[in-house]
Amino acid sequence: MKTVIVALFVLLAVSQSEALRCHCGGLQTCGSSQDSCFGRIWVCAKVINIVGSNPNFLQGCLSATDCMMLNRPGISSSSCCSTDLCNS
Repeated sequence: MKTVIVALFVLLAVSQSEALRCHCGGLQTCGSSQDSCFGRIWVCAKVINIVGSNPNFLQGCLSATDCMMLNRPGISSSSCCSTDLCNS
């Protein structure tokens, strides 16, 4: 029984340590040109805001829900993906 519990903890630790790597830029602040997302709810995103006289963009980690909600025709365009560095 102890072996099963230890194996589950090891599996949980390994699965949580894998990060999705995303390009980072624009309005998204990161320490480098890449960002790391931990957890299953995160995706790599590229969002272009087209409202106003100064369009802007961001690249980086967003929750999947937020990324999909930012795809608003005439206001902003978003693309969401879940493989390493897919948001170029």
